[in-house]
Amino acid sequence: MTERWKSNPMYWCELCRVWMNDSKAAKLNHERGVKHQENLARKLRDMSKKADAEKRQQEHAVASMDAIEAAARKQYEADQAAAEVQAGKWTWHEGSGYYYNAAHRWYFDVKTRYYYGGDPVSWTQQPSIPSAAMFGVAPFEGGDAATQAAAKAAAAAAAAGHKGSAAGGAAGSSKPGAGGAAAG
Repeated sequence: MTERWKSNPMYWCELCRVWMNDSKAAKLNHERGVKHQENLARKLRDMSKKADAEKRQQEHAVASMDAIEAAARKQYEADQAAAEVQAGKWTWHEGSGYYYNAAHRWYFDVKTRYYYGGDPVSWTQQPSIPSAAMFGVAPFEGGDAATQAAAKAAAAAAAAGHKGSAAGGAAGSSKPGAGGAAAG
């Protein structure tokens, strides 16, 4: 019988991309060689450059996100200011005894939580104004201490009602106990 052929074990150097005998002497001789040392130095340089590039890219990404967030914050504040202007402010109207929103020409009674205005003019709990202009959402000012306490309670109730559902109350219903229209 013939002897079976068996190859010598081989070792693959990833840096140099070469095969060599898998012996301690062959590996040591190769690793001391100029070509392997140059390839090792090149790999270390490349790793350092790649780490520096990733660090610069990360710093650029952070700076870009900060700039984007600052611009978004500025735009948000401008949008909020515009929404406040569009919503108007509820001010106490001494002549009628109600809060009045001049931007939308509606009155609000804090005791009954009804609005007065619209076309045709009537009392309602669901006025045809933007939700940002509703009493309690839009800012309000004025009135005596008792009126302000009632207004804060009405504002809290209105805010809770807007979070729960948009529909609440009968639109166009007449105000209970209303003796007439508010002074304009």
